[in-house]
Amino acid sequence: MVQSRVVVGVDGSPLSATAVVHAAHAAHDRGLSLHVVHAFAPDLPLLGFGALADRDVVTTHGRRLLTSAVARAHAVHPRLEVTTALADGYASTALVSASHTADLVVVGATGFGVLSRATMGAVAMQVLTHARCPVLVVGHESLGAPTRGGRVVVGVDGSKPSRAALRAAADEAERLSSSVQAVCAWQARDAHDPTLTSASSWEDYEGAVEQMVRTTLAERGRPPLKVDVEVVREEPVPALLRFAEGADLLVVGSRGGGGFDGLRLGSTAMALVGRCPGDLLVTR
Repeated sequence: MVQSRVVVGVDGSPLSATAVVHAAHAAHDRGLSLHVVHAFAPDLPLLGFGALADRDVVTTHGRRLLTSAVARAHAVHPRLEVTTALADGYASTALVSASHTADLVVVGATGFGVLSRATMGAVAMQVLTHARCPVLVVGHESLGAPTRGGRVVVGVDGSKPSRAALRAAADEAERLSSSVQAVCAWQARDAHDPTLTSASSWEDYEGAVEQMVRTTLAERGRPPLKVDVEVVREEPVPALLRFAEGADLLVVGSRGGGGFDGLRLGSTAMALVGRCPGDLLVTR
């Protein structure tokens, strides 16, 4: 088994360059190596007939991208071990394959392509859906080094994936010397919503969420962190985006308590990609 590592995909876009910087910090903070992947499929649409038909040209271009990425990673962590791979085929396939031996995969929310600023990129969506490890999505080119000493926001709903996200958020908060802000957003109909337990109230629900958060974090067996629990009557996506303003990181599970068996990526995680004001970590 290959030693676990942080994997990042590069395609030459400004956002992928930012992703390399964040991946380098993530690898350094975890004590892992960084693996940089560039892949190219010659039948991608919109490239123009024959525009990149010369394999030598394509290979040379890919190697230059990888060399530049290595230099960028070493600019922030000179002693970081960095390996590279130039893969044939689609980028999402290469990154999902690499995720089997990765602790984390880092991608830009969008890459080169038509409407890249209007929608989540196809690569990001496919990696988020099929990766076998957590995925860090970088959504803004202006982001520099991850900020430290602030807040790590995490979405919780009591489901098993959200409790895993909560534990991951605590791990990230320790690395960033930050506090944890757990946000449970639910648009209940009134203070005595019948979907709650019998004869319960909103205050009971708030207390149950806070107890779940405290219990889940205590099970880590690590020194206690500063934790704030926010239970709000609001749709999850706008609530999480609001709390994520000014935060170091937003963490969510790949899916929550809704959906169906076998669902790989829930609607909340999908909606947050490209809209998050900072980095978004999607856990599994």
